[in-house]
Amino acid sequence: MSDTQYLENLVDLGLTRYQAAVYLALMDRQDFTPAQIATRAQVPRQRIYDVLASLCDRGLCLERHSGRQRIFQAVEPSQALPTLLQEKQKQFTAELQRQEQQTHRAVAALSPLYTKGHNTQDPLAYIDVLSEPNRIADCGAKLSQSAQSSISVFFTYPSLLSHEDGLNLVKDPLQRGICYRTIYEHNIWQDPSSQDFIRQCQTWGQQVRFVEKVPFKMQLFDQRITLLSLQDPLSGTPSFTALNVTHPGLGEMLNIAFESLWHQGTPEPILTERG
Repeated sequence: MSDTQYLENLVDLGLTRYQAAVYLALMDRQDFTPAQIATRAQVPRQRIYDVLASLCDRGLCLERHSGRQRIFQAVEPSQALPTLLQEKQKQFTAELQRQEQQTHRAVAALSPLYTKGHNTQDPLAYIDVLSEPNRIADCGAKLSQSAQSSISVFFTYPSLLSHEDGLNLVKDPLQRGICYRTIYEHNIWQDPSSQDFIRQCQTWGQQVRFVEKVPFKMQLFDQRITLLSLQDPLSGTPSFTALNVTHPGLGEMLNIAFESLWHQGTPEPILTERG
């Protein structure tokens, strides 16, 4: 092991670099005068007495006198170094106790703030605004999977889902016996793939009606949770913002609107010739 590594090990045990350098220098022979040690350890002479005194206080160095001359020698490492470890253990224990007390004080101070903050109800906590298409689609899928009794849908183009994803979204609740009703616009029947989609859903048990126009895209789950997909009226390209609202009063009102439009609808689409 090099002198540098010895030095670093002693520093890790809690010595300063000057203390470590002096203690290592004291290893070289039986005793040294302060001036000799300062030269040997490359420690400034104005600091050497303070460093030697601190080593004596920590049990790593002994001082004796030869006439009027002060002589210093190292304490054998097997006796001196365990003392450093004991000091570090005491420091660690004291620091741990300090941090425990600080933690208890922080808990006592912050707990009332937490309780106060979490007892305050966010007036908009029942509304979640979604702007990313993937988040909107994921939200609709999760709500469909968790529906317990009914799903009511206003459907109009454009759709965020592919043909296959749309079928998967409808199939699960229908297989679980959920009352699933959808109101489509008449013109959707002009698209052959939409015809296939609707017929397949009807085969699984979905009930459908057709109207001239639906006011917006909506999925109403158990007459309580609503997913409204609102297209930006000022944008020329499809741009959606969805509101996921859990509010029984709003759900009840939207269900009334759905039932009214449902009774106005027809079981089969009414097609008009394109101009």
